Amino acid sequence: MLQQPVDDLIARAKCVLLAGGGGGYDILGAVPLWHELRQAGKQVHLASLSFCELIGLDGARQQPEHPCLYEVPSEASTEGMYCPEAWLARWLEMETAEEQTIWCFERTGVQPLHQAYRYLVERLGIDTIILIDGGIDAILKGDETSLGTPEEDLASLAAIELLNGPIKVLACVGLGTEIRDGISHAQVLERISELTRSQAYLGSEALLEPTAACQKYIEALDYVLAHQERQRKSHVQTTILQGIKGRFGGVGPYIWYSPLLNIYWFFSLSTVAQSHLFLRDLYLSVNFRELSLLIESNRHDLEIKTRSVIPI
Repeated sequence: MLQQPVDDLIARAKCVLLAGGGGGYDILGAVPLWHELRQAGKQVHLASLSFCELIGLDGARQQPEHPCLYEVPSEASTEGMYCPEAWLARWLEMETAEEQTIWCFERTGVQPLHQAYRYLVERLGIDTIILIDGGIDAILKGDETSLGTPEEDLASLAAIELLNGPIKVLACVGLGTEIRDGISHAQVLERISELTRSQAYLGSEALLEPTAACQKYIEALDYVLAHQERQRKSHVQTTILQGIKGRFGGVGPYIWYSPLLNIYWFFSLSTVAQSHLFLRDLYLSVNFRELSLLIESNRHDLEIKTRSVIPI
């Protein structure tokens, strides 16, 4: 098979942190990678920028040195509270017959998030970080027609870029899931072409139903959704699932199923971060509100692209 640049990077890894960067269910996109990396003999840890009310979650253990960081074990799972990470920890425990926890970050500014990431890198001996975005908006440059929901993605991107030492990869899955957020996918492809010219596009791999990695993803997602029936679901992950099953075409105004949904796109995280038009201006933010205001003010000063279309 054709060797991808991302394969060469991961081959050197010994201890990998898979981190959901966009909040909530993004961490489910880590499951196929978790399976493959463990099969290859790597040590793997999971982290998530969470939408859960971590401070009120029974069983979650707040880290005294870094108040935005919590260790979430399987016993924190409860159907009466939104926390897909805790249910994923329970599923992982059933898979491995070993105690599993997921490190969860509160939504905050770049500086506290960066310090929490640095703590995990040092504590766990992480040599490689793969940041996973459900959707594709994490690669956008900043002047596109819409940035989707940029706060969590940009906070995660900046916090990891500031780290010294680990190999840093950005993985996106779910191209086409963000129609309702106004993403122009012609501009997405333009950005991928730009990153290709910088040799920052590291390859792509499809999530296909006959593979063991895909089966683990389906099982994990089904398990978490079944135990979070009374909570909000994940538009991105449930749409990716339809792509895996081969569905095609429009369903309502904001859903278009296609084979692009279940492809992982891998990029050099550092090049994505360094080529962003205003990410550096977010580095000193200390809370989520400040982060949002900085994004808004920077967007106000940019010449925003008009929506573009492609003839396919």
